[in-house]
Amino acid sequence: MAIEENACNDDSQVVTEATSERTVNSATVFRYPFNTMDLGWLVGYIDAFLVKSERWTAAMRLTTCFMTFTVLHEDPLMEDATFQLHKTMLDRSIKKSWPRRNRDISNTFDAAYHVFETICIVSKYPNLDPAGKAGILRMSEKLIQGMEKPMDNVVIKIDLKKKSETLHATLARLQALGRAPESLSAFDALMASLKMVFFCYVASLGINNMMLDANLNKMDSYVCCEGCPCHAKLRTTYTLFIRDVEKTKVIDCLLIMAVKEDDAFLSKLAEGLFTQFDCRSPFLEKPVRRIQNGALFMVRIALFDAFRHVKALLADLRASPASLAPQIDNVVLALYITRREMRGMKGLNEHLPLVNKALATADSIYSRLGTENASQELRTLKDYITKIFFLVSAPEFHLAVHSKDPLVGKGAKLCCRNPDCPGKVKEMLKCSGCRVTFYCSVTCQREDWKTHRFLCKEMGCRKAAPAPIKMAECSTETLKPAAFHG
Repeated sequence: MAIEENACNDDSQVVTEATSERTVNSATVFRYPFNTMDLGWLVGYIDAFLVKSERWTAAMRLTTCFMTFTVLHEDPLMEDATFQLHKTMLDRSIKKSWPRRNRDISNTFDAAYHVFETICIVSKYPNLDPAGKAGILRMSEKLIQGMEKPMDNVVIKIDLKKKSETLHATLARLQALGRAPESLSAFDALMASLKMVFFCYVASLGINNMMLDANLNKMDSYVCCEGCPCHAKLRTTYTLFIRDVEKTKVIDCLLIMAVKEDDAFLSKLAEGLFTQFDCRSPFLEKPVRRIQNGALFMVRIALFDAFRHVKALLADLRASPASLAPQIDNVVLALYITRREMRGMKGLNEHLPLVNKALATADSIYSRLGTENASQELRTLKDYITKIFFLVSAPEFHLAVHSKDPLVGKGAKLCCRNPDCPGKVKEMLKCSGCRVTFYCSVTCQREDWKTHRFLCKEMGCRKAAPAPIKMAECSTETLKPAAFHG
């Protein structure tokens, strides 16, 4: 839709009153989710607390985790963090301090990373000039054709049929975008196909459930930025130092992956990070709760604890009731925390009966502790906890993520963002500047411009065109794609 484009570039619409500037507290200090992550703490943790044989695997799993969340939300700061960590992996591998392990998995990871790089390159397409767009399309076609070649020396199985079908559809959508280079719908379709290709590869790395509730054909959310509501709120209050949220984000990604994929290695990694960076301490919890979905992060921590305790109980059914009771106590406490937080959240409070069932099941286990009779009840409790975790871990509930429609999950249908809209037009049209907000007409868009301009400009800059690369004529040679060969 083009109704917003002129308005977003029309400086006459921009509010320039000094009053709006006086409300900004410039002394407030932000890092993630409003500035680039500093991963020195994470690299230091891997070096100091993991044995040498586990470092490469841990870094690979973390990078896979970062890639997955970047693809789900098109998060530019998470994208940058992925490139940071991957570069560190290569540097540490050369120095032998993070030695590569399991060649087959490493090669599959390299292939997934190659697809990830392609997605990041193509995502910049809308902001390029015509020549740049044509170059991106040519390069993307070669990259996708390279993905069709079989991977050498890889034992880990990839669904070859699904991969072939997805790559075929991706090439078709790439050609469709070439025929209509200004079509945003054609671009969105291509991005959705590339994301499907990515998930074909990461499925071999243990990522299966993460894509089940993700709508890859339509971005229903956007990550925090300088135009989002929580940034404006944080900038117009007393001085704040929002640091360490990046630690919370990394741990949150690990929690979600560990439970949704039932991954023991990621669970162990998350537990280790908890030991060093306890996000439940008041020092870290307060700033986290100021970020979008911060309260739900605290719920996920509680449920992760409950999940771990139930698995421990299942593994040691015949231990003495006195030693098992404290673990059930922790499960009950976690469920009470979950119920307290969910009660005030529209879209989640309707699932409180499920939490109550989990609590009733946990209470019934006390009398059966130390016997085999507790086994079935514990498995039922584990299923309840997993279902609740899945509910609070839907993409729109991830940390520092907003729904594109502020009314999604609140029992309301998509509507015009202009609060004074008469509501007579049924069709919703998307702003072409931010591609996040919907209006029913140019009139409504213009009336809401004073409020919307900050978000529109920030989101429009998120996919800035890369710096031009100088070209030189040289002879053509055929090389093997590095990502697909050992």
